[in-house]
Amino acid sequence: MVAKFSERDVHRFVHARGLEALVKDCPQLDVDLSEEQATEALDGDEEDFALWRIIKARALGKLERIHNSVRYGTFVGSNVRLPTDHTTPMELDLLGLHEDGHFVLELKVDRAAERNAFSELFAYSNYIAGIFALSGYKDITNVLVAGLDNKITKQAFLYDLLIADRNIVVYLPVFADGTLESLQLDLFLPSDDDFRHFTNELLSHDAMACVVISFDDIDGWFDSEESEGGSLNDWTKKHLAALSGYAAQLMEAERLHGFCFIRKPWRSIPRCYRNSLFVCALNPFRIAQPEPAEAILSQLKEEDRGAFREYAEMAFDGRLIRLAQLAVEDCLTHHHSAEVETAYWGAIVTNMQEVVFTHNFGFRPTGMMREAYVAHLNAIYARNASGEGWAEDVSLLKSNEVNNWMRAWMFMESCGFKDGGEPTEDEDDDV
Repeated sequence: MVAKFSERDVHRFVHARGLEALVKDCPQLDVDLSEEQATEALDGDEEDFALWRIIKARALGKLERIHNSVRYGTFVGSNVRLPTDHTTPMELDLLGLHEDGHFVLELKVDRAAERNAFSELFAYSNYIAGIFALSGYKDITNVLVAGLDNKITKQAFLYDLLIADRNIVVYLPVFADGTLESLQLDLFLPSDDDFRHFTNELLSHDAMACVVISFDDIDGWFDSEESEGGSLNDWTKKHLAALSGYAAQLMEAERLHGFCFIRKPWRSIPRCYRNSLFVCALNPFRIAQPEPAEAILSQLKEEDRGAFREYAEMAFDGRLIRLAQLAVEDCLTHHHSAEVETAYWGAIVTNMQEVVFTHNFGFRPTGMMREAYVAHLNAIYARNASGEGWAEDVSLLKSNEVNNWMRAWMFMESCGFKDGGEPTEDEDDDV
């Protein structure tokens, strides 16, 4: 039942009663798919594999943790004025403490005010974080009490939960019998369609930006020598894997969702450069949702519509190029010569010359790809430990599988990535 109350009335009531009395249990969290169940579709014929379910399980686990902490938190401030220079002071609705530290709570009972909910919430959150040197975006928990009636508000929440990876939770105000005293706060959970949109729709070979930076061997540190069995020297793998690991750190710092790895061609395969670092990340500007995109494009000049996405897409590739160059600059010899190029991942991942006749190692997943891949591996280990069904041959040490390029390649091929292929003539992908 929807009731109309002033934001001030609701604010006072929530402050007086506290979250523990108002926030209700969420039984749906107990019945939703676990990560182990999410991967059961691996062996089936289901086209929509389980990747979105894995992301869902991880997201719901995160929401459950925040929910079970915030609901028992206590308010320490109401209408907290946050002074700013030369502007009207901001006023934080409610400031609280819980077992994970600070939380800020923003109330938006009025549907018209809901559009500004997240901008205000994060402004307050950033202000509190700024009091403490080096505190990060995950050190403050963000709580929004709003109806999420506006589509733009719901999309903002999903983005910050799944992509930006903020600690955020939304409660829907429900007035059971139309009175203020009947107010309860219900945890908002995204739908299955929401998770599909933010996973399988984005995870495709076409959406993957790929930068390759290549360089020569360095005597005494890494070379192209192979044993009788065709394996590389241990020190070669060690030093080049360190480069890939550092590149992954840079990717995580920029919140890029993808992976990086080292490629060395077999010694018998002629190549100008004997070493390459691949830096791959989901380029969000390569796949735009038609409905919201059209709403913007229809307001632009026709000659500017193509550039609206193309400029951002090329700028994203530029980010990856600079990151790859920085990784080589920081890890190899000073002013080490390297050649960088962009490549079409859909062609590389299906090319025998690139996949089979090469040494690929030092695989490091990042962001949402790391979350999904590690959840997939944990489900395999859990199934093996249960003794139910067939057991998959995996290393006793999980890190060996996390960094296993071939297993990760198999995962990407089976987890809903759309088929790759050579780009058409009217596409702007570099080769």
